[in-house]
Amino acid sequence: MEHVFLYIHLDDYLAQWFIYEQGGKYPVELTRGSIECNILEQFLISQPKNAAVSTEADNRNAVKIVLPSFRHKDTRYFNYLPKRAVSLLINCIRNRFDVDLWNSLHKFPSLLCRQDELIYSFMESHGIEINDKNWAAIAKRYQRKRKLYLLNERVKKFRKNRSNFERK
Repeated sequence: MEHVFLYIHLDDYLAQWFIYEQGGKYPVELTRGSIECNILEQFLISQPKNAAVSTEADNRNAVKIVLPSFRHKDTRYFNYLPKRAVSLLINCIRNRFDVDLWNSLHKFPSLLCRQDELIYSFMESHGIEINDKNWAAIAKRYQRKRKLYLLNERVKKFRKNRSNFERK
C-alpha cells in the first residue's frame, strides 16, 4: 500500500523532539495507540472539494507524518485533517513536550545545577539541535512552567496556613 502523508508545521525544537520521540525516522511513523494516532483516527475526513491540495514543495519546513492505517478508515480516502484538528494535534505534541521537559528538568534543584547546562543536556538527549534559538525557546517554556508551579505551591501553602488559622 502506498503511504499517504500529513504535514504539520512545528517550531524547530518541537519538530526535532517529536521526530526523536517517535523513533527518529523521517517521515515520522506514529506509535500505534499514541494520543497523536488517536487524534488522527478520530478526526481525519475525506478531502473537501474546496480545500487546496498541498504539495511537497509547499511543506518544505513541515513535519511529514505517515498516516497510519486504521481499521475503519482507509487513509487513501480519509486523509484530510481540518484546521481545528491540526491545532489540536499540535497542542497535544506541545503538551507532551512540556511534560517531558518538566519531568526531565524539575528533578534538579537550581542550587545544585545550572539551568543552562540542564537545558543543553535535555536537548542533547532528546535529539534537539543545540543552537541559541532552540535553547532560548526551551528555556522560556521551562521558565513559564516553573513560574506557574511555584505560584501554585505558594497558593496551596497560603490556603493551608489560612485554614489552620481559621480553625483556632
